[in-house]
Amino acid sequence: MRLGILSDTHNRLPETRRALDLLMRHGAEHLIHCGDAGEDVIDLLSATCQEHGIRAHVAIGNCDRRHLEDLPFQPAPAGIERSLAPEFLLAGKRCIVLHGDNATHLDRVTASGRFDYVFTGHTHASADRFEGATRVVNPGSPVHSRSGPPRVAVLDLDTGHVTWIEV
Repeated sequence: MRLGILSDTHNRLPETRRALDLLMRHGAEHLIHCGDAGEDVIDLLSATCQEHGIRAHVAIGNCDRRHLEDLPFQPAPAGIERSLAPEFLLAGKRCIVLHGDNATHLDRVTASGRFDYVFTGHTHASADRFEGATRVVNPGSPVHSRSGPPRVAVLDLDTGHVTWIEV
């Protein structure tokens, strides 16, 4: 199972479209967005999921929260589970997606040992590290990176290998 991981797209459609095209060309079978997506990007993610017959888990980031109160009244975009911290099981791996703007909460979740993978964003800086048995992956941003080129990631859950893709 290959996960396509992106974050901090900030409603920038050209860069996000390019990033999603690259993730799909690299064999993504499921999408993860670590927050600060933007409403137009949510629609693009949904269209990508429908086109490829896949699903996505999307965290709500600090820049997405102005729409948080409207979520219960909006239809759920096809193929997307969206919440502050979606939790899921894929290929036998326990996963959670957090935006990461609340460092205390991120540290608590990571230290809990409940998850094999914590996917996070917010910093616009790519990272891949272990905290005990929990692996924390931050894809950076395909729009505005704060460490190196704009990029996204593909994680192979079977092998644990991360492929970094420049956008």
